[in-house]
Amino acid sequence: RYYFIILSLWLFQIGNMDVLFEAQFSQLADSGRPLSRCGKCLRYMKYISTRPPRLYCNTCEEVYHLPQNGTIKLYKELTCPLDSFELLIFSMPGPEGKSFPLCPYCYNSPPFEGIDTLFGAGRMGNSNNPGKGAGMPCFLCPHPTCRHSLITQGVCACPECNGTLVLDPISAPNWKLFCNMCNCLVLLPQGAHRVSTTPDRCPDCDSMIIEVDFNKKATPLEDGATLHKGCILCDELLHSLVVVKHGKSFSRRGARGRGRGMGRSGRGAGRGSSKMVDPKMSFRGF
Repeated sequence: RYYFIILSLWLFQIGNMDVLFEAQFSQLADSGRPLSRCGKCLRYMKYISTRPPRLYCNTCEEVYHLPQNGTIKLYKELTCPLDSFELLIFSMPGPEGKSFPLCPYCYNSPPFEGIDTLFGAGRMGNSNNPGKGAGMPCFLCPHPTCRHSLITQGVCACPECNGTLVLDPISAPNWKLFCNMCNCLVLLPQGAHRVSTTPDRCPDCDSMIIEVDFNKKATPLEDGATLHKGCILCDELLHSLVVVKHGKSFSRRGARGRGRGMGRSGRGAGRGSSKMVDPKMSFRGF
């Protein structure tokens, strides 16, 4: 009888522990809130904001890790052309924080062979857990036609490393470029209604031509014009309005080294680097 009482108390304590664990540790399927659609089953995945932040697809039973130390939102319900996953926008806090889009699937499983060595990283992610934070945001993607990739949003070579300066898509009205490898920031004309990249390239330095729609109350153009296209390195007006400074850096987990930016040939020291010998064609000396 004594042993029966001891066993009953032990089972009672185990039952209490089970209730406690169920209250403290809920299943992934019951956690988070619906945020974006999975590209495989087209159902909504749940965003779990507790560290480490991640998306969970209850239908496919798959977890997609996300960048840390920032906010995650749905990016205009746009989808990745490679896998149909809805894009997210990651934003770091503060006026000098970076913002960039990413595909949850590409971020965890880079689709391009050799993407790790292409950008100078010896290894991306954890070899024992290859899906955990492998880290290919859109600003590292070499897709030739996607409007969010490095090819279409990369403007010119970074003045401080081998990376590429990429347009921050949601930085209005404080528009800026950020380096995809280091913490260099380039502040563009402030207060502009819109800043966007174009398919055109500068004939002198091969950098991408950008289009700026100035505020009509503060336009530097003659006759009250607001629209201006030019190269930020060679166009005297745009070159006089940009400021180079450092901001907060986004660090890819598992990446080593500073990497290299993408040029027209697909690899190298960034856009326009081969012709940036003349000091007038670079940011050096700002």
